[in-house]
Amino acid sequence: MRQREDVRTGMLLGDIVSLGANQLVKAFSRHELSPVEALMAHIDQCGKTNTEINAVFALRPEHALSQAKQSEHRWMEGRPCGPLDGVPVLLKDSIKCIGFDYYHGSAGYSGAPATADAPPAARIKSNGGIVFAKTTMPDFGMLAAGVSSVFGVVRNPWNTAVNTGGSSAGSGAAVAAGFAPLAVGTDIAGSVRLPAALCGVVGMKPSRGRIPHLQPSPIRSAGPIARTVEDVGLLMSVLVQPDARDYESVPPCDGDAFLTISDTPADCLLGKTIGLMLDMGFGQEPERRVLDVVRDTVRVFEGLGAKVEMVPTVARRDPMPALYALVKSRAYYELMSLPEDARPKVLPHISKWCREIEDMSAHALSTALFRLEEFKADVTEALTPYDYVISPALTVMSFPAEDVGPIPDDHFAHCSYQIPFNQIGAPALTICCGFMDGLPVGLQIVGKRYDDLGVLRVAQVYEQSRNLEMNWPI
Repeated sequence: MRQREDVRTGMLLGDIVSLGANQLVKAFSRHELSPVEALMAHIDQCGKTNTEINAVFALRPEHALSQAKQSEHRWMEGRPCGPLDGVPVLLKDSIKCIGFDYYHGSAGYSGAPATADAPPAARIKSNGGIVFAKTTMPDFGMLAAGVSSVFGVVRNPWNTAVNTGGSSAGSGAAVAAGFAPLAVGTDIAGSVRLPAALCGVVGMKPSRGRIPHLQPSPIRSAGPIARTVEDVGLLMSVLVQPDARDYESVPPCDGDAFLTISDTPADCLLGKTIGLMLDMGFGQEPERRVLDVVRDTVRVFEGLGAKVEMVPTVARRDPMPALYALVKSRAYYELMSLPEDARPKVLPHISKWCREIEDMSAHALSTALFRLEEFKADVTEALTPYDYVISPALTVMSFPAEDVGPIPDDHFAHCSYQIPFNQIGAPALTICCGFMDGLPVGLQIVGKRYDDLGVLRVAQVYEQSRNLEMNWPI
């Protein structure tokens, strides 16, 4: 890594991009570092590494520099405009942001700049965060992998031969590589948590409706990504702020509570019951070595005072045929919304896959939706006895960067641990719990719906107790 020294601070640029968001804010408040210097260090890091991992696009350094100078002025006067003032933040392509091109991961779109800010973008900007680039993703967000018809292959910074997961592929890779301390992704079937797991960062899918977003969705949520739980909390404090445009969002919670994650007492799990969820009853058979790493975390939770119990098989029947009917119809609608001459530009795998819905009758689709309701009831019943649930984040250690999934003909099969919590709307977070073959292994922590704060607190005490050194690929 090129270690160019910054003249004013005496800090190496590599040191600056290794700082978390909370650390940057503290440095700004003490006048030890300016938002301008922080921004330029992160832009420099993008320029140095992005050609290799392909995590970001549409950099706007001049516009961002103007914002950083305004932030610098506010900090000099001691009047920051919000918790994120001066912090570089990245947004997934699917989150519209004024002035940035929008592709939704697909060459079928023209890339016209967005004319309005989606709620996550608006909240970040109003709280001083500096959006300087967008992150790459697969077509329509319909792959749990980093392969796109417009962006190409997104690569894992820990090992560029392997996949980042998806669909928030660039967001996970960019944060791990030090392009920014914070990023926002979106999650339909694990799309925040899977890249977080494969890239070793912390990624959270909040309770349904907790973070306002557009268009409102019964399964998709925007979610924060960072290198630490504390930084996820910082970003959550902003993202949960209300936005009347999302008519499906829940009543606002106390955003300031997310700023105190680092104050979580070590005994917060004393007397709590945690379910160890290994057998989903559907999806790809998990690798034994993944299960072994996750089983090793039990002693950490028991050491924190929790009672850990094995969760029985979660699903009574395979929900995947019904889920595929839902997401294929979603993708097909988007495909057919494109101009006819643009449709051939969509990733062929996605185009062929979603067109399979053409052979499904309205009755079959309706039946599939009711089957999903039955699945949601089964999951809720299975997990009711537990305060929190832990599981592997995904079924495999890794898969090749160029692949659409470990099983190409069933490209969501490795998402079985993730899918239930989009369906029931419960908060779920992924955090690194170990390494194997030089690659991070992800642990998923799940709570009951609306207990987003509780999930973050569990993750915080685990992070502080896991005895794991994160030597980031920065």
